[in-house]
Amino acid sequence: MPEYLKALHERFTTASPEAMRVRRERDRILSRLRGQLGKSQRILLLHLLDLEDDLRDQTSLDSFLSGIRLARGIEQELSELPSYSFDGENEEHARQKAGKVSCKRNS
Repeated sequence: MPEYLKALHERFTTASPEAMRVRRERDRILSRLRGQLGKSQRILLLHLLDLEDDLRDQTSLDSFLSGIRLARGIEQELSELPSYSFDGENEEHARQKAGKVSCKRNS
């Protein structure tokens, strides 16, 4: 993954208050477990937490990149459309309305 995309992700990603609360709770429980587990169990637990953090970071980055791709796709589609004109839309609406009125008169 190009480093500039990772830098963009870090710049625009912020942790919500809920995420911060969950992180504090996780750290509290981990601290309690450290006192109750043996050394080999602590090592396994910490390895598991590291893997979960890596997975979460990769998932977040993948989601960020998907958002960028989506935005690019929307931008490309919009650039292919003719330019929007409020006056042109009003004129078209008036023509359609006039056409309906003349059809009713002829009936």
